[in-house]
Amino acid sequence: GGLTGLQALYLSDNQITALPDGLATMANLERLDLRGNPIPIPPEILGPKERWQGPGDIREILAYYFQTLDPNETAPLYEAKLIIVGEGGAGKTTLAKKLLDPDYELDREEKSTEGIDVLRWEFDQPNGIPFRANIWDFGGQEIYHATHQFFLTKRSLYVLVVDTRQDNTDLYYWLNVVELLSDSSPVFIIKNEKQDRPCEVNERQLKGEFADSLEKVLATNLADNRGLGELKAALQKRIVDLPHVGTPLPKVWVRVRAALENYAATRNTITFEEYGAICGTCQLTDKARMQSLSRYLHDLGVILHFHDDAILKHTVILKPEWGTAAVYKVLDTPEVRDNFGRFSRAQLEEIWSDDEYADLRDELLQLMMRFKLCYEIPGHPQHYIAPQLLAIDKPPYDWEDHQNLLLRYHYEFMPKGILTRFIVEMHKFIEAQTLVWKSGVVLNNGSARAEVIELYHRGEIHIRVSGIRQKDLLTVISHEIDQINDSYERLRVKKLIPCNCETCAGSQDPHFYQLEKLHERIHNGKFTIECGQPPYLDVPIRPLIDEITPLSFVDGVLPGDDWSDRGSGGYSHHAIERQKDTWQEQRLPPTMAKEVFLSYSWGGESEAIANQIDQAFQSRGITIVRDKRDLGFKGLIKEFMQRIGRGKCVIAVVDDKYLKSPNCMFELVQVAQNGDFYDRIFPIVINSSAKISRGSDRLAYIKHWQDQIDELNQELMTFGNAVKVSSIQEELNQFEDIRNTIDQLTYLLKNMNTLTLERHSESGFAELFEAIEQRLNE
Repeated sequence: GGLTGLQALYLSDNQITALPDGLATMANLERLDLRGNPIPIPPEILGPKERWQGPGDIREILAYYFQTLDPNETAPLYEAKLIIVGEGGAGKTTLAKKLLDPDYELDREEKSTEGIDVLRWEFDQPNGIPFRANIWDFGGQEIYHATHQFFLTKRSLYVLVVDTRQDNTDLYYWLNVVELLSDSSPVFIIKNEKQDRPCEVNERQLKGEFADSLEKVLATNLADNRGLGELKAALQKRIVDLPHVGTPLPKVWVRVRAALENYAATRNTITFEEYGAICGTCQLTDKARMQSLSRYLHDLGVILHFHDDAILKHTVILKPEWGTAAVYKVLDTPEVRDNFGRFSRAQLEEIWSDDEYADLRDELLQLMMRFKLCYEIPGHPQHYIAPQLLAIDKPPYDWEDHQNLLLRYHYEFMPKGILTRFIVEMHKFIEAQTLVWKSGVVLNNGSARAEVIELYHRGEIHIRVSGIRQKDLLTVISHEIDQINDSYERLRVKKLIPCNCETCAGSQDPHFYQLEKLHERIHNGKFTIECGQPPYLDVPIRPLIDEITPLSFVDGVLPGDDWSDRGSGGYSHHAIERQKDTWQEQRLPPTMAKEVFLSYSWGGESEAIANQIDQAFQSRGITIVRDKRDLGFKGLIKEFMQRIGRGKCVIAVVDDKYLKSPNCMFELVQVAQNGDFYDRIFPIVINSSAKISRGSDRLAYIKHWQDQIDELNQELMTFGNAVKVSSIQEELNQFEDIRNTIDQLTYLLKNMNTLTLERHSESGFAELFEAIEQRLNE
């Protein structure tokens, strides 16, 4: 009675096995998160495993649960997936066919599996009830590994086939992959002892390391069937005992499933409208429940249906193996391989010229993109790249290693494909669309550059970022990698951030700390940590974390966002996507095309010169935009400064006070951040005041801003971790941006022929006027 107004219940990971009847009558309850509980509801209905995405539809959750409580409306599911993995040529396909027919003759000329083959293995359980195992035979070549993440699922028994070629069989790789992608489903290792040569496997050690998944190691010789009978019996006994076997399903689901299989005998795909009609003939008419069933059958491996994809949602692929075969037909094409993964729409029309593909080319291309197997090259419509086929060699490029932000990831086990998925996610920002290779990429968002390199042999990803607003680019990169990491079950990975002590600052090889350990220390009241390099200085922790964490992504919750939207890095997924969109769309607004802005420090010589410039330009018919005249009462100062930063022409009157002013330097940094700094800035440097000609002079300004940062950091330290100081943190971030860029900006100003103040005054700023007029007319 007291909870009638309850709108949301977050009950994930609570060992809940049943629901109270009263939940069905709570009219205001709009959100119910039951993910991670041992409750008899398919995970496809409970919601995506990525927790930053919201839970499933509450109506579907409750309807499914209460319907399956009625035994007259349900039928048990006696079915499971048997997934066979291993290196190419180990005997996976032979084993699959021998399970169905022990008399199958080995074909020495048989081609290796391309993609995935699916076979149906039917047998009776000991109680006489029929059982069906769907055998998924995966191609062993590395090119096929990228799609494993979509099909290595729970509700499965895994078989890892090895043979006597020990150097070709990476047991640890396959056992780790299965453990990560299937939440420790049971695994059998099958030793295919060709010519009866023993296949040595360190069973005791492997069972110690993979105690949660590795159950049996069995030997056979598939050429003469030695050990095949024992192997089949062991597989049958284990697969019928999987936890989901016998789970009651709505009878209507079972009827729809049978009807779809009948269609699959003669067709590869149907439209979603046809799927809906099939559901209707089976008395399933609610569209939301049709979607639930399609998600369930998709996860079970019966169909492929991406209901949340604008193109693919209209098509139900009845044979997943048909879809993957079409996809890999592209990647196996010699012309595509020889061109390092580059292909065009015209080539696809040739590759998919068969009747079974010709009418579905758009859908198949979208399937490749959905699998993160390719991306369209920006600026080159209908031309694509498959990153797993990229060149191995790193292309030549320059890198500014001064004041870089660094970040690293270290994996206990690194699954293949993390970097290629990352490249697909960030492909719009690849520098010149050329600085990308098989193990690395250089990104550029217009104001900062990032180098992301995978060191697979060390299980590491190294990131370094240079330029202006480095934190924003680093945050987006970190978020994308975190999202990929989160898609794996129990992936053990450490995020490492660099030390910034006197010894490590500016080094490309500083000491690194585990980010998780830094948060743990702060939580326990420890605000410093010792550097791992001599002389082992004590380092404040908060600035270490702040170095890689921009305020805009952590505290910037906009309307419509909520904390369930946040990934493991703590950032709003939608805020990250908005930032990427902004980088893509950022152009000078048309209304600003003819505006000239004036940036100066208030009081003293700088403002006096600004007044002279203003009068000179007005006499020539050009109105200058400046704060004292155009900001207005209660106008937002920061927004006005950002507007200056986007201006087509910005006159900056630079003196010592300007270079030490947070507002003036914010404006200058904004101009640089928005690109084309040299073309858009028109500086007048008061040399008697602004000392920037010598390196030691410019260092003094860097020291000034470092002192401002240290002072503010010291004050923040006194508050601990309990007090919310977001505005102070924003100011600190601004100071850091200025410190990181003032060297580059003052060096550029020093090298520009800005003319002397006397020459400008004598000419009535004529040369300045001509330069700006030329710029406005471009």
